[in-house]
Parts: sequence; C-alpha cells; structure tokens
Amino acid sequence: MVFELVKNSLRAVQERYMDSDKVSPPIRIIVADGLEDVTIKISDEGGGIPRSGLPKIFTYLYSTARNPLDEHADLGVADSVTTMAGYGYGLPISRLYARYFGGDLQIISMEGYGTDAYLHLSRLGDSQEPLP
Repeated sequence: MVFELVKNSLRAVQERYMDSDKVSPPIRIIVADGLEDVTIKISDEGGGIPRSGLPKIFTYLYSTARNPLDEHADLGVADSVTTMAGYGYGLPISRLYARYFGGDLQIISMEGYGTDAYLHLSRLGDSQEPLP
C-alpha cells in the first residue's frame, strides 16, 4: 500500500517537473503512532487531481497515467521495459487491503498544487474479518 502511494507521488512530481528548470520538490512521508492506529501521510506537489476525477480514483481500471501499452511503443523497447503505472488497480486494491485490515485510505487533492494520501492502519488485533 505504501509502495503504491509513493509510486503515484513520484510519478506525479516527475511528470509535473520533467520539462521544468525548477528542482523537483520532495515527497514528504509522516508516520503518526496513535493508540488505536498508525497513520502514514504521503504528501507531494505533483499538481493534484482535478475535482472531476476524484470520484473515479478508487474505480478499477481508471488511471490518470498514460496508457501503459503505448508508453514505450515509440522507443521500440516495449518487451524489455516493465510498466508500473496506468492499469488502474493500485489505489482500489490498496484501499481494499487497508479496510480489510481494519484501516482506511483517504486521498485529499488540491488541483494545481498536490495530493495528500492518508493510510490508516489499525493497531488493534481484535478487528474481525469483514466478510459479507
């Protein structure tokens, strides 16, 4: 889950500052150790997500990344390159895992600035398996 969130932040910052003379800002990770849960906050300045796209980010197969199949087609090296973004499974599955283990995943974004992701993980070992 943390890998997915950091990867998304790195991609957003890279894409925003790729053609810029400015130095890319750092991605900030804060871990808060509470009595009931551990919260991991990942903040970036990658430009954020438009408000129209926020309801879709936890939908399977939705992605703000370029099509992974077309990403390396121009280079002619598509067979030797592993694409790690653009399939639309990372955030939905990360939230599913977080909820399964008694936590949650929240995304707060400011279009034009960046995104904050809050991953809450339960410390308590008494949560029951959430089955229907």
